[in-house]
Amino acid sequence: MPASAVEVNVEGDHPAEVKEKQVISCVLTISGIPSAADYLYFDTDLEKYDDKPIYNFTELNLQSNESHFELPVKDNMKKIVAQLNGQVPGVTEVQQYEKLTLVKYDSKRTGYAYYRIKPTDEKGNAIQGSDTSTFTIAVTDVDSFEKKAAQIEDPFLSMYLQDMFDRGLVTEANKLADYLIEKKNESLATEEESQQFKEKLNGFSDPVLGMKLQAFFDLGLHNESNELADYLLQEKADASSMKWKYALGFLATALLGFVIGLRLKNSEDEE
Repeated sequence: MPASAVEVNVEGDHPAEVKEKQVISCVLTISGIPSAADYLYFDTDLEKYDDKPIYNFTELNLQSNESHFELPVKDNMKKIVAQLNGQVPGVTEVQQYEKLTLVKYDSKRTGYAYYRIKPTDEKGNAIQGSDTSTFTIAVTDVDSFEKKAAQIEDPFLSMYLQDMFDRGLVTEANKLADYLIEKKNESLATEEESQQFKEKLNGFSDPVLGMKLQAFFDLGLHNESNELADYLLQEKADASSMKWKYALGFLATALLGFVIGLRLKNSEDEE
């Protein structure tokens, strides 16, 4: 007959994602212990916290401060209750070298276990029916930087920043990433600003000049491109206005000459 599976009921907070050094306390109720089991092997990645034992088998009047523990299984033992107390491991290491601070993070942040419980025989051989509950350690600074790096479109710069971060230059990598993202955001014009600038370029008869101004605008030189376009359009308007002034002046002179000539002709006719 196949061995029955160990069942673990957990009462208390044991989220799938935790922060480093977070304190955990929960009660494990273990049932379905195989009749062939001589021991229950307990293992946890939680670390001892404060003066509380990691395992506290209250009904058995038994405690342990070790993360690995073997509990003898007595005949006809149907259920075992254990209080599990501990602290999530830290994955951040800070090293100070004079004025330089290096912050390094353990690459292992998944696959940690609140508990691994497996029944064994008297020789320590595992019996079918173990149970495990795992958690992931979330590091806010790592997650935040990964989001920043994802915003850097240049693959070389993105890899360079990630390398700086991984080597422990966390502050420097973040400052450089913030600078690049700020510059990128400054270079992004709104749809309305882009449309207004395109409409402004429609006033240029020289397509090459319009393309150059558009290139400046796309590089993020919004104010400079608009000021130069306004200046050139004003120059064009001034030049056009000057031409009209010349034309009006010529017409006025011609009209005045015509009137004077007409009057002289009328005077001669009267005489």
